Amino acid sequence: MVQVFTYVVSGRTQAALSAALLMVATGIGHPAMAQTADPTVAEAVKQFNLSSTCKRTYEKYLKGGAIRAFATNRRGQCGYAANYRTPEAAQVAAIGFCQRGNIEGCTVVATFAGTAAINRAGSEAQGRIAWPPDVPSDEPADGAAAGVSGMCRELYDTYLLGAPNRAFARSGDGKCGYATGHRTVGEARRAAIEQCGKLARTGCEVIAAAEPAVTPDGLLTAIQPLSLDPLFRLHGPSRASGAIIWSHGRGATPDGRRADRRAAPTATIMRTLGNAGWDVYRAERAPLDDTNGWGTAALTLGIEKLRALGYSRIIVAGQSAGAWISLQAMDRIEGLYAVVALSPATHGNRTVRTTQRATALREFDELLSRRRSPGTRVVIALFDNDDYDPDPAERVRIARSRAESPGIPLLLIDHPTGLSGHTAGTELPMAQRFAACLRDFMTRPSAPAGVATCS
Repeated sequence: MVQVFTYVVSGRTQAALSAALLMVATGIGHPAMAQTADPTVAEAVKQFNLSSTCKRTYEKYLKGGAIRAFATNRRGQCGYAANYRTPEAAQVAAIGFCQRGNIEGCTVVATFAGTAAINRAGSEAQGRIAWPPDVPSDEPADGAAAGVSGMCRELYDTYLLGAPNRAFARSGDGKCGYATGHRTVGEARRAAIEQCGKLARTGCEVIAAAEPAVTPDGLLTAIQPLSLDPLFRLHGPSRASGAIIWSHGRGATPDGRRADRRAAPTATIMRTLGNAGWDVYRAERAPLDDTNGWGTAALTLGIEKLRALGYSRIIVAGQSAGAWISLQAMDRIEGLYAVVALSPATHGNRTVRTTQRATALREFDELLSRRRSPGTRVVIALFDNDDYDPDPAERVRIARSRAESPGIPLLLIDHPTGLSGHTAGTELPMAQRFAACLRDFMTRPSAPAGVATCS
């Protein structure tokens, strides 16, 4: 039987979309279970508070083929998409059409799936995820807690920035070694003991180890179009500090086509937040979908999905185009906890796109001038020799100016010495120097407007 599921907040009797959007933004809303039919035009006008224009758009939506979605917002704007391969693709497209023109963020309020199987796969709701048990970590939080000193303390802090499977070993005479990125935790343990044994005169033992996240049944379906980053520990919404959504950069192949960047790793510095209890998800963009509009729409839908699962604090973060998309989200989505933008860019490099300089600076200024929530914390990291930065000095001036007016709690990492290039923010030296500063900025009880820096 052909079925439909609808994104409604308190059920099908919700009278006004404004209240629904507010509840979704604060994490109260959740995807409704599957419905047997789309709301009629009259029902939709009442339930979603549709304007006359959106009423006509909804009529077109009803005539669209499966699979389709309809999105709207509190300002009476809307959009729909039809004939997509999956419900999630239709939802992202509908949000994208609704959000055209730098307007307020949109929410999917109706989705029609062509088969019951697709519908069920696209409508996982809170309470159906088998979250992992609350197992204490096998890793001390830092070198001091691990009981190591000197060079071993520095090595331990670096070890915590590595990918699992990983392990850290220490000897009785104060030597140590570690291993990261192995196929199994057993291999990592053996490799760490071997590295430690190269320097030690006594036996070595493993004092810390970590495995990748185990994906709970139903989670990948429930969070689409997002994916889970398996190289971070997963706590679940009831125990996590919050959720991070990482957006990768954009690239091109030698023949000028869009490169597939979906396998690009999450920035190393984000691991310090993962170690502090944040769950890490990814918003990946296929080459054909790699536009700012699609990326922002996917991020909007992904945030709704995470809030439906129970996450109340959400950080959006990214590098290059992913950083730009993350900054765009501030004007689309209420209640964001923070934005982390590493080398934000979207206008091409300075060598081949010099005509874009004025546009790039104006749009950067606009990004920092508009936020849905004044309390959203913002981190911007800019680096020397970044060919995608249209004017380094001017972007710093804009960031500092907007931190004062309209007022942004801004952590500005301003061209640190020794870190260079467009990808510097994603690499290990960046994490080694600024991980503690980033963690402290995110965990402090409050963040007043103005510029904060790392000492």
